[in-house]
Amino acid sequence: MKEDAAAAVESTEEAAASYPKPLVAWAIVVALFIAYIFSFIDRMIIGLLVEPMKADLGISDTEISLLQGLAFALFYTFAGVPIGRLIDRSRRIRIVTAGVTLWSVMTMMCGFAGQYWHLFLMRMGVGVGEATLSPAAYSIISDSFPRRRLGVAMGVYGLGSAVGAGLAFMIGGAIIAFASTAGVIALPIVGEVRAWQATFMIVGAPGLLIALCFMFLPEPARKTAPSEVQPSLSAVATFLRSKAGSLLNLFFAVGLVNFAVLAAVSWLPVLFMRVHGFELAHAGYTAGGALVIGGLIGLVGGGMLSDKLEDGAPSGRIRLCAYAALAGGTAAVIFPLAPNPWLAMAAFVVFFAAAAVPIGAAPSAMQQLTPNTMRATVSAIYLFIVNLIGLGLGPSATAIVGDLFFPFESGIRYATAIVSPFGFFAGAWLFFASLKHIRKEAA
Repeated sequence: MKEDAAAAVESTEEAAASYPKPLVAWAIVVALFIAYIFSFIDRMIIGLLVEPMKADLGISDTEISLLQGLAFALFYTFAGVPIGRLIDRSRRIRIVTAGVTLWSVMTMMCGFAGQYWHLFLMRMGVGVGEATLSPAAYSIISDSFPRRRLGVAMGVYGLGSAVGAGLAFMIGGAIIAFASTAGVIALPIVGEVRAWQATFMIVGAPGLLIALCFMFLPEPARKTAPSEVQPSLSAVATFLRSKAGSLLNLFFAVGLVNFAVLAAVSWLPVLFMRVHGFELAHAGYTAGGALVIGGLIGLVGGGMLSDKLEDGAPSGRIRLCAYAALAGGTAAVIFPLAPNPWLAMAAFVVFFAAAAVPIGAAPSAMQQLTPNTMRATVSAIYLFIVNLIGLGLGPSATAIVGDLFFPFESGIRYATAIVSPFGFFAGAWLFFASLKHIRKEAA
């Protein structure tokens, strides 16, 4: 009865809230979705360029993994909290515009790198720029949709990660395939460059147009009473301590799922090449297609299902995340060890669909459990934990296990089959722990 009464009160409050018109709200989501696509293209493209970069720069799998993970995650995570504070105080659309511009320029600059440390610094810059997007997006979307539509909206935004990662491999594969016949690529102003350098320049450039589009979008009104003042960092810390069982367990659960995903996806084209004998372009198309299909199933389908379970309550969303993590852990054992590439791809679609569910469902639950005035800051802390574990450790964990214990051509499959399932099953355990505390708090 208490829950029904609370739901009725919330429903009344939502009806009275000044949400944007649906057309405007969805236009904002579409713009954020497109920006998220290109953020993931710029983030993940390096996973397809492993072999040509190793040949030109003379670097190892572990050094490549640092470019995929630590170099990007270092500033992406540590810049996130002060950026989150800025987002809670300032116009969020303007901050997104600046962030998209920065990461696009830094991605293009990766194409001019002649040494390993140049790439490392540019990847740090990409991380700083991309740290603006999701904290702002979570806050903007939460102020644009009522609770019963929040999961779908978050799912559509989160779909940008799957589409972006898939397109990174597909676009990169097309550029590499073209370069293999043309020898080198001649770009305007820049001149002749190697295929992997041209790939960075080409995928970074569209972000500048996307940044321009954001300048024409409206800023949704914050759902905050005029008397409310942004809380201090100590108040945010006190709030998180009071919600440690629910929110912090949730943060680390998503971090471990992200760890499992990055441990596999960062090396997926390499796995198809080394284990199943694919050419680089073919590996890019196959891996990219599997990511897009799995992402569509997990993010849109998962978002819709999370809105229906327990009428969109946080406990229903997190319960769905827990079951998805169990399914993902099972698929994470199967796909790297599959005897043929088509079974591997089918199992990977299940793997990624399961991994995609928390991308939309978990932030929706987090926003519902967090006061409006500290949402971007809490989102930044969430992303700090998620990406420090996932981006910072995932790619390198697979590379290190492979280099140490399986130092042969197909060893990447065994490293993936060890590292990725661990992240999923540990994440499932923490999702169930978070769910237990949320139900206690509700009672």
